[in-house]
Amino acid sequence: MPGRLSSRSWIRGPAARGACVAWAIASLGACVWSLATMTIDRRPWAGPENLDVLLPFWIASASGWAALSVLMLTLPTAAAPAARRSVAIAVFVVGVGLLARGIVLATHEPALSDDVYRYVFDGRNAAAGVNPYLITPEEARSRKHDEHWPGQRSLAGRVNNPELHTIYLPASQWVFMAIGAAIPDAWTLPGTGALVFRVVLVGFEMLALILLLGALRSAGRSAWWAATYAWHPLPLSEIAGSGHQDVIGIALLMLAVWMVLRWPRGRMGSIAALAAAAAVKPIAVPVAAVLLRGRPWRDWLVSLGLGAAVVAAVSAPLLLAGGGAPLEHLGDTASRFSLKWAHFGSVYEPLLWTIEQLSPAWGNDPQEQVARVACLVLLGVVILLTLARVRDPWAACIAIFLAMVLLSPAAHPWYLLWALILVPLRPGAAAWVASLTLPWGYAALGDTAQWTVPPLLLVAAYLPVYAAILFDPLRRGIVSRS
Repeated sequence: MPGRLSSRSWIRGPAARGACVAWAIASLGACVWSLATMTIDRRPWAGPENLDVLLPFWIASASGWAALSVLMLTLPTAAAPAARRSVAIAVFVVGVGLLARGIVLATHEPALSDDVYRYVFDGRNAAAGVNPYLITPEEARSRKHDEHWPGQRSLAGRVNNPELHTIYLPASQWVFMAIGAAIPDAWTLPGTGALVFRVVLVGFEMLALILLLGALRSAGRSAWWAATYAWHPLPLSEIAGSGHQDVIGIALLMLAVWMVLRWPRGRMGSIAALAAAAAVKPIAVPVAAVLLRGRPWRDWLVSLGLGAAVVAAVSAPLLLAGGGAPLEHLGDTASRFSLKWAHFGSVYEPLLWTIEQLSPAWGNDPQEQVARVACLVLLGVVILLTLARVRDPWAACIAIFLAMVLLSPAAHPWYLLWALILVPLRPGAAAWVASLTLPWGYAALGDTAQWTVPPLLLVAAYLPVYAAILFDPLRRGIVSRS
């Protein structure tokens, strides 16, 4: 009928988008409030109180996720607005995200995770001339002589797994050292150093967000898509709230993405950026394979040489000092993490349970090793299938990053940020659903004696994700036949 708008036209209209924007911002404010009032107690008897504190955070996060989900329905997949309007949208999106992060930095002390204290410990040691791979927090606490820097013993008491040497790789350590050198010796309180680190890491996130906006512009997509990351509760809690160092690698990843979209024929700059990201976390390595698909074998060899040179230049000064002891200590800690650490794994947990039922006579170590090897083999198969079948590079990267989370024995929420920041370029249902449900793993804070998550919650968190994995190919098949 003339003059009548279809439901699809209405949801694409400015009124619907404005309502979604208001809803998303209000939910973001609720997330900020829930973090500002959050205090987690890790003593063995404090679990029920922790769940009471987590509930408002989960509710606010669900509201924000739902608002952004509806907002995505209002956005065009292409045909970005005019340049002047696009800049205004970008400034608005970044401004709201930065304001929310600023309030969290000012009102919230890390509660969901205490990893940031290890960053401060490593960074201040490096700034004081102490190789971070040669000292443990436990050793620092037991020193009978003067501290290497003011407040070292006090901070060491806040670091988890104090008996272990640091697990963080050299690219992160250089950043930690730079931040540690900027902290005055008079600032001895552990929380003060952690705040400085979180502020700088939010700066890395803002750089990643600006690069995302540049990538969206090069891909011809609206700057509104950046709001699906900038206003999402997950990066708010994991970077501004907890200060996870993954954002250093994510910023380098987005630099590589931006360079690929800006200069499609050039790959070497993006490979160098990915190599630096891999020196933060090796999970960036498969992205290079995605970007090199279809390229001559000479490009693969040159990229391999360039990547190895970048990693060596970043790593050698720290890992090869002291007769190779830093490399040995890093290997020992990595082995400990890879063999024993587990949390909320969607495949690992049920697979280990099955192995325990089938082989009850085995010791726990062999059972865990079989489950971990099986997950690693499955991950290799998924990566190869993705490289062979998923032609869109950003969809392939999202699929690989998501598979790394789903098949990891330890699936922490901040691991998903590598995939989430690419969703504005190529929306994917499974990664998006996981960004809602993966933080439910914090229910382990409700059992501070055993640090377990109820099995039914594991099913509730991952069943929608695997349903979304099945839904996406089905939807594409329906669209292609229509």
